[in-house]
Amino acid sequence: MTTEPASVTSANLANYDSPWSVAAYGANLRGLFPAEQAIIDEYFPPPPSTVLDLGCGAGRTTVALHEAGYRVTGIDLSQALVAEARRLYPAIDVRLMDATALEVPDASVDVAFFSYNGIDCLYPVSARERCFAEVYRVLRPGGVFLLSSHNAIGAIFSGGYFYPRGYLNALAGLWRQRGNPYLREWYWRYDDPGGAQHLFSAPPSRTVAQARAAGFEVLEVRGATGERDPGRIARRQQHVYFVLRHP
Repeated sequence: MTTEPASVTSANLANYDSPWSVAAYGANLRGLFPAEQAIIDEYFPPPPSTVLDLGCGAGRTTVALHEAGYRVTGIDLSQALVAEARRLYPAIDVRLMDATALEVPDASVDVAFFSYNGIDCLYPVSARERCFAEVYRVLRPGGVFLLSSHNAIGAIFSGGYFYPRGYLNALAGLWRQRGNPYLREWYWRYDDPGGAQHLFSAPPSRTVAQARAAGFEVLEVRGATGERDPGRIARRQQHVYFVLRHP
């Protein structure tokens, strides 16, 4: 039985509204990952530039950017995570907002940041494309968009291609997709204690094409470990960062 797109979106959102997600992404998870910090240091304009932190969850990245001196607004579609972010960081502007329909004026933001593969929750692909278009709209010329995305091929083979670990990784990853009707759209099934999700997990070239179609210039594609070789990123990196610029 095929789930309707609205139900896919609702199921993804229900995962993040779950008590498990609030606990997992709340007070115990704070601060930038090393890969995020490295890219921010290299590409973001200095504080107090304005940052729109999309998919901010319970405020992990939002508070870090705020403490670094950025004028940051966090947005998320999960009511539970937005409530937790507001509870933890009452001095920070956190709003309930859809990343595909930003309630933000044109050309009003210096930087957009969609961390932790959050853009992959958007379904179908047309919703993901609307997000790219919306971020392009709200960024000032020269503005930077940093996002990360899953790469299922890299996830399967991140342990190597050969026996035993590589084969076991590949078999386990493929086994989890049995009965998944969204594979043809590159939405892979992921399970955690918050519930099942279907998340966009295509090779990096797909995200590059979507970004360019929206008008962005692609400055860099980088693996979460710092890998910069395109071939190795596509084959071995399960989390990939994209640095884009509004011309």
